[in-house]
Amino acid sequence: MWLAGLLLVCLVSAHVTAASDAVFSQIDSIVKSISDITGLTEKHPVPYGRMSKRQLRHFLNKRIKKSLKPEEIYADELALKMFGFVPQDFDLRNSTIDLLTEQAAAFYDYDEKKLFLMENSSVVGDTVTLAHELAHALADQHFHLNNFMDDTPASDDENLAHSAVVEGEATWVMIAYGLKQAGQAPEPTPEMLRSMSDGGQSSMTEFPVLRQAPLYIQQSLLFPYSYGATFFDAVYRKLGKRAFTEVFAHPPVDSAQIIHPERYFAHEEPARPALPTISAKPDEVITDGSVGEFDHQMLIRAYVGEEEANSLAPHVRGGQFKIVSADDDHRPVLEYSSEWDSPENARRFYQAYEKILCGKWKRCDLTVKDGDILAGSGDNGLFISRCKGSTFWSLEGLSSETEWRELKSAWSAELQAQSHRPRKTPRAANWADAQREHLTLH
Repeated sequence: MWLAGLLLVCLVSAHVTAASDAVFSQIDSIVKSISDITGLTEKHPVPYGRMSKRQLRHFLNKRIKKSLKPEEIYADELALKMFGFVPQDFDLRNSTIDLLTEQAAAFYDYDEKKLFLMENSSVVGDTVTLAHELAHALADQHFHLNNFMDDTPASDDENLAHSAVVEGEATWVMIAYGLKQAGQAPEPTPEMLRSMSDGGQSSMTEFPVLRQAPLYIQQSLLFPYSYGATFFDAVYRKLGKRAFTEVFAHPPVDSAQIIHPERYFAHEEPARPALPTISAKPDEVITDGSVGEFDHQMLIRAYVGEEEANSLAPHVRGGQFKIVSADDDHRPVLEYSSEWDSPENARRFYQAYEKILCGKWKRCDLTVKDGDILAGSGDNGLFISRCKGSTFWSLEGLSSETEWRELKSAWSAELQAQSHRPRKTPRAANWADAQREHLTLH
């Protein structure tokens, strides 16, 4: 949701020389193999160098200061906390630096167009690591990855999808390169991709910072590699080598298309349901954006369970959020909406959201649980949530009890009026469906 853009910003550069490094002497042969696999030619040699962990941490700090304003980091961190993805004492900036410093073995810097290996990396095994990063370098020479990964405020889920394209393609190429070096056909099998994904999950034992990170942070880092590689494999099996161009020229638009490649092929666009609003007067927007299938999967998994997350999250069709600074005390208020593929699944999420609300706060006083409305107070202030048809709404952090009561009355009256509307006869329903189809097609 919010981490992909920050990680892109954190890809760093340094002025390090490595003229006599034995590892880098293999670059030309690796690039040639990757070019054979992908059909992407090398337009110019890739600059390279070594970097120490200390240098990496220094330049991560420097890159963040240069690229992100403090209020932007605050807004991202606030959104993560208000949704319940991270605890209230979580420090997004420092945690990101700690995570990247711990895990980095090599990286390709999109800004400086330069490849780096960590100083303590050995020659043994580094050709595979180099293949992954050189796959980035070749893709960058053809598709300008810095622009491709551009982070815009209203496209968080699309940004995650783009990150999955970049890392998934490179991961697939890395495995294909290893197969080619072993004299096999450079086409990873589904079993190899599953093994790689399982290995990514189990490797957390080797990285204490990653292991102790909140679930959402862990999986945000792993998703682009595991799901991204599976997504790319699906495109490759359909298009062959044209996949190496297609995923960058016509990229997926949300995490759902990554998780379900058939939606990518069908060009299914995410829904953008209207947000609930708290007053007629305009409020200052702190941050806003999209909430995709990955985000819903993590939210349900964290507070309800992995089985329900895997079952329910695929049914979300899109979500939006906005955090505004409301009232005289400028208290942040979360406005959130999601659309589901049926009223039944929207109601399932409504039931799950009660557990989410009471799970993410230390104090959750649920005073109203009436049909399709949840209301009460929590750590952030007053809240009210509702399910209406296939749409779910939630407002959290309200400070005005008068406005809260007015919203409860208005939403209850609206739902009551809806329940009293006469139902269509089957014939009338079929006619209405036919008219909608006609409007859609013409």
